[in-house]
Amino acid sequence: MVEKNFIELDKIDTSTAAQNFAKLLNENKTYFLNGPWGSGKSTFLKEVDDINQIKLVTIDFWRLNDSRSTLETVFAKLHPYVYWGLRLIVILCIALSILMTNVVDLGLSSFFESFCVKLIIGSIVLLVAIYQFFKIKSDGFYSCLLTCKCLPLSWKVLVIDDFDRMSNKQQEESYKIFSLLNGKIPIAFVGDIEKVHLNDNNFLSKIIDRRIELPFVLHPSNIWQDYFELLSKKLNTSLSDDFWRRFSFENRNLRDRNHFNDYVNQEFFSRGKFEHVQEEQQLWIIYAYLFYPELYKQLLKNEEIKVKDDEKRSFTEIFKFGQSIQEILSNIQRSDLNQYPPSYKKNRLAYFLYEESLNHTKEEFDTLLETDSDKLLRELREANYNTDFYQYLSSEFKSFSENHKAKLLRITIQESLKSYNSSALDFIVGEILNKEIPRYERNTPLSKEIIGRIVNFWESILRREGLDQSEIIYFMEKHRVLTFYDLGLHYSNLEISSENFAKLKRKDIVLLTYLSSVNKFGQFKKWDSSIWNAIDYFGDKEFLSFWKFQGILSTDGNYFDFDIIPENKTYTLWIGKYAFEPPHELEDYREDVIRKIRPKLEQLKSKGFTFVEKIDGEHRQRD
Repeated sequence: MVEKNFIELDKIDTSTAAQNFAKLLNENKTYFLNGPWGSGKSTFLKEVDDINQIKLVTIDFWRLNDSRSTLETVFAKLHPYVYWGLRLIVILCIALSILMTNVVDLGLSSFFESFCVKLIIGSIVLLVAIYQFFKIKSDGFYSCLLTCKCLPLSWKVLVIDDFDRMSNKQQEESYKIFSLLNGKIPIAFVGDIEKVHLNDNNFLSKIIDRRIELPFVLHPSNIWQDYFELLSKKLNTSLSDDFWRRFSFENRNLRDRNHFNDYVNQEFFSRGKFEHVQEEQQLWIIYAYLFYPELYKQLLKNEEIKVKDDEKRSFTEIFKFGQSIQEILSNIQRSDLNQYPPSYKKNRLAYFLYEESLNHTKEEFDTLLETDSDKLLRELREANYNTDFYQYLSSEFKSFSENHKAKLLRITIQESLKSYNSSALDFIVGEILNKEIPRYERNTPLSKEIIGRIVNFWESILRREGLDQSEIIYFMEKHRVLTFYDLGLHYSNLEISSENFAKLKRKDIVLLTYLSSVNKFGQFKKWDSSIWNAIDYFGDKEFLSFWKFQGILSTDGNYFDFDIIPENKTYTLWIGKYAFEPPHELEDYREDVIRKIRPKLEQLKSKGFTFVEKIDGEHRQRD
């Protein structure tokens, strides 16, 4: 997404507080602006500095990295023009003295014939040389200059920033500056007073005239509320109470807010995860990345985050502070709310920082549902439990309009008759049935009454779609609405010898149902001529499907792929199987079955099919 979609943080109005602080600084006193690192002190001071009546001279010794003394640094900051002017004069005098020597004679000596001039320049050069040789400290010189009345300090305020982060030595040097400039200029120390060196012996309290707290609008309990409201609006979601409480409880400051928002913009908009992930789960992952890197590493390694006893929150603590971060992340790892986009548990890679989310958005699927495109058909055909479309379907189906549900059912019926199998098609059938006959009413074993209600329900729908009796039974078996056993109980009067049987489109399914109704499913020795005559009516697909159900043929596919002909047209032909029950005798099919279907097998071989004969020894008795 383009940058205009980023969440931009509004400037917090501290103008009134800045004006009040600026008025205080008119007095030559010592102040301490208190606030933890990252709480917005620098931003607040910048606003104070913008007020015309005063000029803040800020020194951050913690960040300085030069060899100058503290006093020299302070003087250079307070009187920059004087400081650099003096250094320039010294450099020019040294350069002139060198150029006037016999070694480098450019004829300049004729311009400085005066003894006084030579004496002054020579003296300066000599003093500099002595200073460099003996490494004489310049603190005394700069001390005199700082206290010199001819160098005014009006309208200036000396600010010593990050005082709490300075070394003990630097803090002690700063106290020397205070003793030198006390009463001559306003001095403001900035930092977290609780972390200041020598605070324990109350030394700081002796030199500080006024302790100033940051305005409350910059307090962690205040700065996040507006941000969360903006975040909820931008991401079009409602954040949980746990989310709100966590930031407040841990006193995350302005710097934390800026960092967090940067990553929110990065993941949701720069990397395009908006509407591709569950918003709050992604926010928690960002939170862990920023503030709990060890826990984030555990997520990366797919390690279970275990909650220790001391990390568990009581009911009272949860109400006040929310769950611990360990509890929250553990729940994210384990829970799977039936929502779209997919949760962390189902699509964890998409939630990690700097990773791309490749799944579709809900809006994209909503739009796809409005079409009759080949893409919609392809999604329905190919959807399994791990695909985006199945996740979308399983979480949103109940909210679909009746028109959309009817449309999906019509497509499911059409695709089923084309022998397509998918988890999405099964899901649609299951949800349509659940609305009519809830799942709790269909506890197994099913009663004849419930079986009858299920059959009547589907027959009323499928006959309107033009399906014949065999296709109706096929549809119910294919989508696991009813088993052959259940269907056999209901259809107890099926005819397999009539002329109508030959006209059916799925004769294999009708015969299988018949065998179940007369308790001859797989009982080959009990089959009479009527059954074998019915088999003779089968087309190639019906023949292959029927014998797969009877366990004579098999492929590498699963049980419910009985309609699917493998690309290589290769089947295993089981000529015998060892019985499951002791004594595990071999049941030989060659005489009872294989001999009778051999002509059809030969016909299929001429069409490119291959049948590899084997004996199933899974239950062979072992010595």
